[in-house]
Amino acid sequence: MDARLGLPKRFLITLLSLVALTMVLWFISKNKADQLMIICLSLLLFFSAIHGALLIRMGNFDVYKNALNAIWNIYTACAFIYGIYIIINYSATGLNNPEDIIKMVTTKTFLMMPVIISLGAVCIVRAGYSVAEIFKVQIIQSKKNRAEYQQCKIAD
Repeated sequence: MDARLGLPKRFLITLLSLVALTMVLWFISKNKADQLMIICLSLLLFFSAIHGALLIRMGNFDVYKNALNAIWNIYTACAFIYGIYIIINYSATGLNNPEDIIKMVTTKTFLMMPVIISLGAVCIVRAGYSVAEIFKVQIIQSKKNRAEYQQCKIAD
């Protein structure tokens, strides 16, 4: 059941449950583009959770998690500042809709799409790392119980 990764069974069962939930969404969705997006996002979540668990076992998890949090915080700060700018600018001038944003999104998709895709990927990877972090104690404990680690201790 551990697929030779040495991860706790509860962790893998949780991951399979999340993938099963996304498959329910996949079956409900009628649009092929939505189905493809659901598959891609669920695979990204699954592999990022496995990657996070392996990083926990190797002891490098905090570095990667903090890097993702820094990227997320930068995106969030920029969005917050820009949101405040829009609120102040458009409430002061009395405009109802920010036409500049609509024009930019519809005409400059080559700029907007990479930003949206990268922010979505960071968000999903952070979610996968959070799932792995829930089982941090069990993952570290499973590392101590693996046979190859026990043999290293005996040889020392």
